[in-house]
Amino acid sequence: MRALVALLVVVIAAVAGSSSSIAKSPQLVLGYAGDRGGSLDVYVRTTGAASSKRLTSTPNDEFSPSWSPGGRRIAYRVNARRADTSDIWVMRADGSGKRNLTRTPRVAEWSPAFSPDGKWISYFSLAAGGDVWVMRADGTARRNVTRNGGLNEYPTWSPDGRSLAVNSHRDGQFEIYSAATTGARQRNLTRHPAKDQWPAWSPDGRLIAFMSERNGNDDVFVMLADGTGVRNLTRTSDLDESHPAWTPDGGLTFTRHGETGPVDLWILDVDDPSSAVRIDTEIEPVFVFAWKPR
Repeated sequence: MRALVALLVVVIAAVAGSSSSIAKSPQLVLGYAGDRGGSLDVYVRTTGAASSKRLTSTPNDEFSPSWSPGGRRIAYRVNARRADTSDIWVMRADGSGKRNLTRTPRVAEWSPAFSPDGKWISYFSLAAGGDVWVMRADGTARRNVTRNGGLNEYPTWSPDGRSLAVNSHRDGQFEIYSAATTGARQRNLTRHPAKDQWPAWSPDGRLIAFMSERNGNDDVFVMLADGTGVRNLTRTSDLDESHPAWTPDGGLTFTRHGETGPVDLWILDVDDPSSAVRIDTEIEPVFVFAWKPR
């Protein structure tokens, strides 16, 4: 569970000597969750920094951070200990000003994501069975976007703020769907019998990265935003790669692990998948992570 729900903002120091174009950003910041204090807390770390900065410190599990445009605020998930419910909170990027936006003590909500203009937050809620919702960044004006009777989760915004890509189980297995933020024009982009999950929309809007099991193990794929031009970027038969996330300048990061080994964070140039290099992190990365916008 912890490995599946934490979120990282990491440093790319390990690739500083690489010849790849993805290594030319000296001050990328990664936000993530770690459990050094016995519960998950949100940390941030900047390229070249000696250590991470801890932003939360309660007995609850706090994780899944998402940066606002400009990086001034962080939305995140808070799970009460020994409870099946969770809320969406927001805080300033320095950890101050923490506020509960959803306040639903009997409902689980997770995977917040700020819209490109910072005015809205998308998130998953079990309030109506398992849908993607959006609300204003102050927690008001909530509305159900997917509303189709299936499980829909982990939304990612298109850069123009008009659409969302989501995991959806409405067809009996996980597929990647896109939908207008009004809920209109819901469309299956993957249409494959294997499990497809964890969509991530590229900063230029052209591509959606995702994880798929279509080759027998977890690989990171990329497709055009209309679902065409699908490419496998990792192709490792004995390793699993998942949870893709884009850097602000178009590099793609993902996690890689074997059956028993540690989880590592990697980065590549989508135009040259052979450019993949491992990023050293202060602690073992935990799947979901996000880069601070510039």
